[in-house]
Amino acid sequence: MRDPLRLLRSLASSVSPAGWTVVGLGLLTAVAGRVGGYVELQVVAVLCGLLLLVSAALLRVAPGRVEAKLELRPASTIAGTPGRAVLRVTNRGRWSVRHPVVTVPVRSGAVVAERGLVRLPRLRPGVQHQEEIVLPAMERGIVQVGPIGARRTDPLGLFQRDRDWTGVADLAVRPRMTVIETIAPGYVPDHDGTPSEEVSMSDLAFHALREYVPGDDLRHVHWRSSARAGVLHVRQYHDTRRSHVVIVVDRDERSYPRAQDFELALSIAASVAVRLTEEGYTLTFVCGTDVGADSVGVVLDASCRATLGPDDLEESARTASRAAPGSSQLVVVSGVLGAPQRVQACRAAFADDVRFLGLATGRVPGEARDDPPRDVGAGAVRMLRVRRMAELPGVLAASVLGGGR
Repeated sequence: MRDPLRLLRSLASSVSPAGWTVVGLGLLTAVAGRVGGYVELQVVAVLCGLLLLVSAALLRVAPGRVEAKLELRPASTIAGTPGRAVLRVTNRGRWSVRHPVVTVPVRSGAVVAERGLVRLPRLRPGVQHQEEIVLPAMERGIVQVGPIGARRTDPLGLFQRDRDWTGVADLAVRPRMTVIETIAPGYVPDHDGTPSEEVSMSDLAFHALREYVPGDDLRHVHWRSSARAGVLHVRQYHDTRRSHVVIVVDRDERSYPRAQDFELALSIAASVAVRLTEEGYTLTFVCGTDVGADSVGVVLDASCRATLGPDDLEESARTASRAAPGSSQLVVVSGVLGAPQRVQACRAAFADDVRFLGLATGRVPGEARDDPPRDVGAGAVRMLRVRRMAELPGVLAASVLGGGR
């Protein structure tokens, strides 16, 4: 008894609006013909029943077997820019699938932002079809595309059935970015490492010779000078740091007057990351629990996942310093309301000779649009103000011309 009931429930759930219209017409004419004795109405009721049976049989007899694969091209895009995907469909069944309507849901978090519809051509058995799909422009984040599903109907459109063809693919929507000509004074390409003021006994930058002290590594003895002086001399070196930049973004919501200012902070960090990569630097990006390192693509994808959360700027800095102990430069991006002592604690997690660049986003409460921007903080942790993305290149250029900090 369960199977017939399950079949009836399945059929009832797959009846289309047109199908319910035929069902209602059939019931109405059956009752009216029975009560009024009209044979014509009873014939109409029978025809409605036959149409429903034939349509249900066609939907059941030729269900179709379709293989589909969704591929994002590329797997990332920029906020406000449409994405693209390719859907490859192959009909593995014995029957043709007539012009299926494909649904393309796009989810941002738990919300379905858009559910696009694409009508495919007739899919013949054993034939593969490729369809390019334009995805809607979305805001920064990780957007789920799929599952791609198809709605099959019988020739009369009285029944319809939705089936998922593919799984879910993640589209990384990266922050908006702008072109930067330079970063800050002293930020020049250095592929061999940046010499520091610390002297070591083993590195790349030769510094001087000194007399041998018991315990020195004999591999660093300069034999020619030792023979000439009659006393052992060893080489000394400048300790060098790798051309590695750490970018830390503050995610504390109290630091930003508006949520858009946090998005601006991520856009600034992404723009700086791209420029530093072009100059030959390696990168480490940290924003709360989201960490990206080495390639700029990994860094930008990490910025897609970043969200506002609790105050963990100092912890983020410690995470970054452990991940990149040989870093030579530190970039901190925070909001205009961020406390200077928090930035100071972030700066203190790195060595004193690590260069520092601070950028603060947003407007101070009560500040007019045409007021000149005022920097935040002072001294070693002074933060340059950026109120709009278009200001970033000029702010950094002015910092270079002004001699930096």
